[in-house]
Amino acid sequence: MPRGRSNASAAAGASDLLRGAVILETDPLSSQPSTLTPADVQRFGDDGYVVVRQAFSRDDALAMEDRWWSELEASYGIRRDDRATWRQIPGDLKRAKHDAIQSRILTARVQGVIDDLLGAGAWAPPRDWGRAIVTFPEPGAWDVPTGLWHWDSPCAVHMDALNGLLVVSFIGRVAPRSGGTLVLAGSHRLLMRQERTLTPAQRGDAAVRRDCFHRSHPWLKALTGKASSPADRIAAFMETGTDVEGVPLRVVELTGEPGDMVFCHPTIVHCVSPNRGERPRFMRIRQQLLARTGRRLLGQPRDPR
Repeated sequence: MPRGRSNASAAAGASDLLRGAVILETDPLSSQPSTLTPADVQRFGDDGYVVVRQAFSRDDALAMEDRWWSELEASYGIRRDDRATWRQIPGDLKRAKHDAIQSRILTARVQGVIDDLLGAGAWAPPRDWGRAIVTFPEPGAWDVPTGLWHWDSPCAVHMDALNGLLVVSFIGRVAPRSGGTLVLAGSHRLLMRQERTLTPAQRGDAAVRRDCFHRSHPWLKALTGKASSPADRIAAFMETGTDVEGVPLRVVELTGEPGDMVFCHPTIVHCVSPNRGERPRFMRIRQQLLARTGRRLLGQPRDPR
C-alpha cells in the first residue's frame, strides 16, 4: 500500500473526507493526516475502510496465534497438528480476548492511523481489541451469503462527526474464501442518508432500520435475500457491483497476513462468510472503538478501564 506524505493541498483535501464526505460534507478535520496518505483517506471516505499492511509486528501476531492454538487445545481438545480434531467452537475464545499480549497491537503506526481518523487526543486505547474469532474450514462451495448483513454502531452517533471505528486485526493468515469478513464498500454513505429520512419510530427499532436499508434498492434486496438472487452472486456483488444514488457499492472480502489491520467506518455494512480454505480464520474484531464524544453520546464511561 502507498506510504509517506503528499503535498499540503492534497492532504487538506483528503482530510475533508474524514469528517466531510463521510458524514455531512461540512466538517473537515483541523489537522492533516500524518500516518495515512491522502489516497488512504480518500479510500476511507469513499468505500468506508482502509487497509494497513503490517500495522503491528507479524512476529507478535504469530505469537498470539500460538496462544490461541494453546487455548483451543486446553479448552476444546483441538490440536493444530491434527485436523481430525478441528471443528467449530461455540462463541469466541475467552482467554485470548483478555490476554495481555494484545497490547502489542497498539503500535505507533496504529495509534497514528486512529489519530488521523478520530483526532489526536480524541480517543483512549481500548480495554481490548475485540472479539477473538476462530472459524474452522468446512466443506462446500463458497458464495456470497444472503443473511446477517448488518452494521454495529448507531448512525446517529456519527452524524456530526466520525466518533468511532470498526477495527479488524489479522492474527493469522486469512486467504480468499477462507472466512474473512465481507464488507459492503460505500454502504456507510447510504446509511447516513437513510438516517435523515427515518421517522423517530423507525430510528428506535434496529430491525426496522436494517429492513429499510435491505429493501431500499433492488440490488440490495437481492444481496440480502429479500428478492431472488442472480445466477452468479460472486460476479454480481463482488466483481460488478452497482451504483445507488451516485454511491458505488461492492462486496469486498477482507483478507490479510498476520499483523495486517483494516480500519472501517463504524456503520459499514458487513457479514460473516464461510471458510472454505485450508486453515482456520484467526481474527480480532473491535466492533466499536469509540472516540470520547462517541462514548458520551452512547452514555458510556469516558474512557475504558
